[in-house]
Amino acid sequence: MVALGAGRPIATGLTSVQRLTNPMMSDIEIESRATMPQVPPQQADPLVPLHSQRWFWKLQLVSWLGILVVTFLSLTFWHSSVEWPRFEPANTLFQCSVAFLLSLLLRPIFDIAWETPVALRTFIYLVAVAVIAGIWTLVRMEMYIRLTGEHSLWAEFGGWYYASLFVFLFWSALYCGVKYYLLLEHEHEKMLEVAAVHEREQIKRLHAEAVAKEAQLKMLRYQLNPHFLFNTLNSINALIRFDQAGEARDMVVRLSQFLRHSLTEDPVQKVSLEQEINAVLLYLEIEKTRFADRLQVELDIPAEVQQARVPSMLLQPLAENAVKYAIALSESGGVIKVVARRVGSQLELCICDSGSHEDSKERENNKDAGAQEQASTGVGLANVRERLSTLYSNNYSLSQEHKEGGGMLVRIHLPLELPATRAGATTPQEVPA
Repeated sequence: MVALGAGRPIATGLTSVQRLTNPMMSDIEIESRATMPQVPPQQADPLVPLHSQRWFWKLQLVSWLGILVVTFLSLTFWHSSVEWPRFEPANTLFQCSVAFLLSLLLRPIFDIAWETPVALRTFIYLVAVAVIAGIWTLVRMEMYIRLTGEHSLWAEFGGWYYASLFVFLFWSALYCGVKYYLLLEHEHEKMLEVAAVHEREQIKRLHAEAVAKEAQLKMLRYQLNPHFLFNTLNSINALIRFDQAGEARDMVVRLSQFLRHSLTEDPVQKVSLEQEINAVLLYLEIEKTRFADRLQVELDIPAEVQQARVPSMLLQPLAENAVKYAIALSESGGVIKVVARRVGSQLELCICDSGSHEDSKERENNKDAGAQEQASTGVGLANVRERLSTLYSNNYSLSQEHKEGGGMLVRIHLPLELPATRAGATTPQEVPA
């Protein structure tokens, strides 16, 4: 520690160192846009905390008061009662006051050189400290000479200058250290703020994506109703045209039941496979009004998968395709079979039909089966594929193939999702298909 003393080196201890395509999209689009993340405003100045003057003045008071106290305790009070000059306390106080004022000149120099390269900054700091220390040494020696009349004291300039240089180097280190600490603290606060902003943006982005995904699912789901309704109304019109009023009336009743069922189901929420099979049977009852005994339905749904969760209205468009391209084209009708089974951690759903006479004839003549496949992949199958892609990303499979004995087989693999067990554990299992 360097302190301020009369005519001798001194020790001191302080330094300064986001509606899609149907009518409901308007609400969803508004909500989606309202939840889009906002870009936070840029910080104007990275040195905002350093603009405060309080830390500097606290540093000044603590450092120079500390030097003053250390000087009194280590040097001034160690004089003998005979040799101790009476002016010593006032002289020590004067030296500290001058050093306090000179240190004020160092601050703007340090601040100006702060943004320069380290080597240049160090050089500027050392030169400034050397000059200020020299000025302080001259003032101290001149005052002591005036008080004592010892003009030969200039021969001891080196010792006095060394003490002054040590004090201001210590002050400079303390100033830079405090400034670096404040910068580090400010950068830490900025990092926490940026992390919080990014987290909020991520939450908003995920919410917007969820809203958009929900809107897309609703659009795809509700697209089924007009498609199915168009085909059913055409069938009712055909029954009326052929004077089959009773069958047409029954078909209208079943149609109203089916539409009521479809409106009560949430397009976004999944339902149990048992509920989905009941919905398919409700649709096929409508078609049985047209085809009577020509349409036969077979189910193979094991009890272990009846409560598995599946998208609502997933199988109806596939059953509709089977009716349209197999049963309706066959004079003798045919069979539609719905099969479900557990395959490891996945659920396999199959809908197959017995085909039609035209289908068998095409296969016997080795014609391109792609024509029929494309013909049977209208709105319904494309809609199913889009819904599965939206819900499961790449974690599903949907394939369509001709059966050996005739007819078409549509096979779907989904992650098996079972409801909670009695113990409260959930057993959703997802394995990439």
